[in-house]
Amino acid sequence: MPAFSEHRRSPPVLNQIRPGMGASRSAVRRLEERSEEVGIKMTDLRRILFHGILEAGPRATAVEIWKTLGRIMEHGHAPSQGSIQRNLNLFVERGILRRDVTPDRLWRYSVAPETRATLAITFVEAGTGRKIACNAPEVATLLRRVAAEHGLAVQGAAITVTSSAG
Repeated sequence: MPAFSEHRRSPPVLNQIRPGMGASRSAVRRLEERSEEVGIKMTDLRRILFHGILEAGPRATAVEIWKTLGRIMEHGHAPSQGSIQRNLNLFVERGILRRDVTPDRLWRYSVAPETRATLAITFVEAGTGRKIACNAPEVATLLRRVAAEHGLAVQGAAITVTSSAG
């Protein structure tokens, strides 16, 4: 009999988390929102991984997160360590998690503090040069998302506009 099954396991889904286990829904939702703001598409695997990260606690290794997921999932079917590591790398790259390397070369993961500096967005009227502050959070979210898709971060934005009259 082969050491590995011939077919892939079905991906984990949220309803496989044992009742009463898993992290707070509001904490997971906040991480989901932060991920979407930086252009990370949310999947069930990533949502489950957030539960494991929060349950394992700060400064957990990838293996500790994997073991935590095995404990909180029905039938112990945690995502593969490879899938976990790929997503941890993505979360670190996009600023959702922080990775600390210990002297004995262990990678420890923690939720990164939110760096929500106010984004200065200014409309500049083409004819007059008049500047108007844009305080719409949905515009800031859109700009951050588009920039993140290109591996960039928005520090400020000036948008040239014209009068809609005439």
